[in-house]
Amino acid sequence: MSSRPRLWPPIAVTGSRFLRAELSLCAQYAGTGFEYTESIPHGRRYANRRPLILVGVDLAARVRKPLHCGGLVVVAAVDPHNERTFLHAGRIGAAYVIALPTARPWLVDQLLHGVAALMGHGVSTPTSR
Repeated sequence: MSSRPRLWPPIAVTGSRFLRAELSLCAQYAGTGFEYTESIPHGRRYANRRPLILVGVDLAARVRKPLHCGGLVVVAAVDPHNERTFLHAGRIGAAYVIALPTARPWLVDQLLHGVAALMGHGVSTPTSR
């Protein structure tokens, strides 16, 4: 029996149908899946066991305290050039702000290499940050 704690799948905290569709495509390309929620408290549940927390810009303003997880915290937006997007991302501790669909290859790479390594799948290593 392994002493490593069980890791949960990446979670996407968003109510945006567009972001959910884009994330579904990314997960499909990477051969993995996201758990989806519109609830910020649910997004925090077991956060330290999640390799990635992705917060849609539609809900980022409602997150009051920094998010912490076992890997990356990312804010996803359709238009990341909005000044408030970066203010919210900084406040919640996001390492990246990405624009989908433009950043789809980057996110797929994170799911394939970084997240898979954190979850113990294969021998891949996390990509540099």
